[in-house]
Amino acid sequence: MAKKLKKLLLDAEKFLSEYDAMKTGDPVRAQRELDRLLCYMQRWLLYFQHERLIHLIVTVLFALAMIMVFGIFILSGAFYLLPLLGLIVVLLIPYIVHYFHLENGVQRLYDLIDEMVKRKE
Repeated sequence: MAKKLKKLLLDAEKFLSEYDAMKTGDPVRAQRELDRLLCYMQRWLLYFQHERLIHLIVTVLFALAMIMVFGIFILSGAFYLLPLLGLIVVLLIPYIVHYFHLENGVQRLYDLIDEMVKRKE
């Protein structure tokens, strides 16, 4: 889904850069295209917000699992927990990176939608 977000952002940025030239040539078509893209982006925004929430929940649960396993390891000194702790950390790091990119993409999507609404007025 992150690839879809990236493509959506690139397409919207490209459209906004060409919008002013399109508006001087054919303002009715430009406005219609802006409305179409704005509706499309608002629809996708709901999906990305949902995905962002799911990834936040999974990331927090992995972080809590890591803290619990680390705490049990410290308290008990059971070295057999180290592979489990390593596995959780190995899974947690990509989740954090993915969530970071997803969050930044959604924030950029908010900015692009705001820019389109300003240009629509």
